[in-house]
Amino acid sequence: MNDHTPALLDRFVSALHEATSISLARRDLEVAFATGGRRGRLDALLSMTLPMGEKVELAVEVLRAGYPRDVRLAVHQLHSYQAARRDSTVPLELCVLADYLSPGSRKELQQAGVNYFDGTGSLRFKHRTILVLVERETRTRTPRRAQKLFSGAREQVVHALLEHWRQTDGQDYISGAELAERAQTSPYTVSLTMQELDREDWVETTGKGPAQRRRVRDAAGLLDAWAADWTSRRELITRWYTYPPQSSLTDTLLSRLAHREGWAITGATAANAVVPHLTHVDRVQVIVPPGEAEAWGRDLKLKPVDKGANVIFIERDGASLMFLDEHPERPGSRFASRFIQYLDLLDSYGRNKELADEFRRRALKIMKAPTP
Repeated sequence: MNDHTPALLDRFVSALHEATSISLARRDLEVAFATGGRRGRLDALLSMTLPMGEKVELAVEVLRAGYPRDVRLAVHQLHSYQAARRDSTVPLELCVLADYLSPGSRKELQQAGVNYFDGTGSLRFKHRTILVLVERETRTRTPRRAQKLFSGAREQVVHALLEHWRQTDGQDYISGAELAERAQTSPYTVSLTMQELDREDWVETTGKGPAQRRRVRDAAGLLDAWAADWTSRRELITRWYTYPPQSSLTDTLLSRLAHREGWAITGATAANAVVPHLTHVDRVQVIVPPGEAEAWGRDLKLKPVDKGANVIFIERDGASLMFLDEHPERPGSRFASRFIQYLDLLDSYGRNKELADEFRRRALKIMKAPTP
């Protein structure tokens, strides 16, 4: 039991009473039980009274921070307690309380049919015909996550891991040293990133010490989290127009960019090259080096415009320029990796979001995560 357990229990009981008029009759902490020859201890057992006078007991496990791995252990403990009191005639509901519950943890608890409450005031409680679901925005993650997972070198590790998953059909494990080389970062950064991914239960591990290797376990969950972060960013974007004389707009730009470094074509143009006829493309998105958009626009003879742009410059580096593809019919071309293409299709322009779903299914072969 944590030091903050009583305070969190009080908040939970108060929120539940406000939503359902269920009232607390008795609260027992650190409840000992035995099942299968093993002894355990439940954080709390709440005896509650329903508005019509019926009784229900709530078995409660309390966490400081609830990530999927932590939640899974808590649910196992609740199930153990449930098995130890099968002879009781009082209905029992299982609950997990935490100062912080990650989105993945909330989803997992809903799928397991376990009630929850967290520090944001989010509440999920179901008992017979009673159903309460209050979803509040997840707070900033706990201080132990010192840096954002999807930024800088850590984002490169995530990108490298997903690309390895794609290239091996999700079958092969990869060592930390190999991943560091592919991600162009340090083994230390790989180790820190893997700790976060393991906490969210997005990866699985085999071996120990120097022989330890990992692979992606939940590609949909990891990609969804990356996409949520990606679409919340504010990027430096400039809009341009050029008239393609006798060739396609893409070929015109490729010829002008041929002798430059630090660029890649992304979004619908690149996606259409991977999955032909995915959509009609009326503009080309190009990743260019930070701080260079204005100079490149002048050098490439593009006209800056506010409306009617057919060339979009996005200033980026790092993970966006990893694992570039050269289209077989366009020698010298540089298309962003399939993961970056997918993320850039989430920009809400035209039919791009709809196309992103199709590209995700056909090119990445990652189905949408089921809605609980």
